[in-house]
Amino acid sequence: SRKRGVGTFSPSLIHDLISDARVQPAMLQIESLPYLTHEALSGTSQRYNVAGTACASLAAMSYVCITRGTAADSVLSGAVVVAAAERVGATAAQVVLRWGVQRGTAVIPKTSKLERLTENLSLSDFTLTDEEMDAISGLNQNRRFNDPGVFCEAAFGTFYSIYD
Repeated sequence: SRKRGVGTFSPSLIHDLISDARVQPAMLQIESLPYLTHEALSGTSQRYNVAGTACASLAAMSYVCITRGTAADSVLSGAVVVAAAERVGATAAQVVLRWGVQRGTAVIPKTSKLERLTENLSLSDFTLTDEEMDAISGLNQNRRFNDPGVFCEAAFGTFYSIYD
């Protein structure tokens, strides 16, 4: 059977796709991080049995070079992330990636450094507590660093939001 994946969909777009698609999506790739938890979207995709893949899980640092974020926007310096990292003996980045995995999402962080790749793959040596998971999720601001509507406006002089 053929499988398809989609990216940057909203709950309403998932509903529309599921109702009309001959080939149901198997995967949804979205920007997902503690500042953007996508509760409604996660619930919708789970209800339709569409697995989630999180891109931009570490957020701001990937967007500094294109002026969509600053080092001060990094979730990695947040007190709850740092405290969890200290408790489990991991890096802040590992804690954020583990948070995504424990939420049932595949995470695909970007790196060009071998040592970071190794670090990013070392997430099964620890588990975050329910309290840590809730505290990290509580950082949600519905903050997007990667919004195609904004990129469209910069490139074509028009803004069209694809999100609900």
